[in-house]
Amino acid sequence: MDEESIIQRCQEGDLMAYRVIYERYEQPLLRTALRILGQKQDAEDAVQEAFLKIFRGINNYRRGSKFSTYLFRILLNSCFDILRKRGRAEFKDMETEDLPFYPRHESSFNIERAIDSLPQQMRICFVLFAVEEFELEEIAQVLNKSLGTVKAAVHRAKAKLRFLLSDSRMEVKA
Repeated sequence: MDEESIIQRCQEGDLMAYRVIYERYEQPLLRTALRILGQKQDAEDAVQEAFLKIFRGINNYRRGSKFSTYLFRILLNSCFDILRKRGRAEFKDMETEDLPFYPRHESSFNIERAIDSLPQQMRICFVLFAVEEFELEEIAQVLNKSLGTVKAAVHRAKAKLRFLLSDSRMEVKA
């Protein structure tokens, strides 16, 4: 079933259509929230909050725009709400044992640590681009930023990661 008809069914109150959306997007949203928040419980809370907002506000979705963009924007707002409640603007170090999505060998660990070291906005842009495979234009829409700002953030993130990961500059620290 195509996304347009699933959304229409959701707007008509079909709970099974909501289930389809949940099953389709739960893992990508959880990966992204975990990257932003750094703690599994907070990430799960943000995803749950995002799905509740979708359930309550599906009629606010404008047809013609990409649903994943709409959904990830809601998730990011939920993540930012959690960060504000914590009373901090920066990310906490990632708890790597909470990352079941990636292999556990040393080079993968170094990549994870390097990504975790990126500044907040740069990391969000990079994760949406490289991990979730969003187009740059979609990221700009999700973040309500200009395309140039997103391009620059992704470019700077790639450059910083190349530097950190070249010649074993990134050391594993306990």
